[in-house]
Amino acid sequence: MAETTINTNNFKELYNRHFGVLVNFAFSKTKDIELSREIVQNTFVKLWHSREDIEIRTSLESYMYSMVRNGIIDHFRKNERIIDIKDASILKDIKDDENDHREEENIELRYNLKKAINSLKEKRRVIFNLNKVDGLTYQEIAGYMKISERVVEDNIAKALKEIRSYFIENKLL
Repeated sequence: MAETTINTNNFKELYNRHFGVLVNFAFSKTKDIELSREIVQNTFVKLWHSREDIEIRTSLESYMYSMVRNGIIDHFRKNERIIDIKDASILKDIKDDENDHREEENIELRYNLKKAINSLKEKRRVIFNLNKVDGLTYQEIAGYMKISERVVEDNIAKALKEIRSYFIENKLL
């Protein structure tokens, strides 16, 4: 992902664009509008205070949803409200949403990885897939393709380098 820097101007824009959506998200879990506003407000305060130190490995939006989820969980733990089935189910819903969100990120990652692999030269792509997807050893690939193990090794190394470059160039890392 691209490095995200937060300054006064884009923080205001971020706040204006996401505050209401995040409050609605929190409310869907807490069923308490004031608590939801407080959690989201605290999320933005934490985001502002840590703006120079945070390292976001997902999208900023995903990061903020995770912060709100964690804020909800922290609130319930701190206030020992996890004493009945309703509160326990709220945490389960939050975890389920988090898993769904991670699955979306995994799908996006797999899609981008597939695009990066497809951008490789044909021979290199075949060698890479035989090794990484099909699980063949360098020796097995060399025998199958009638090339030396050294050629297989070089192609795998170059493929990995090109895939990494693809992710960097497209600001996916």
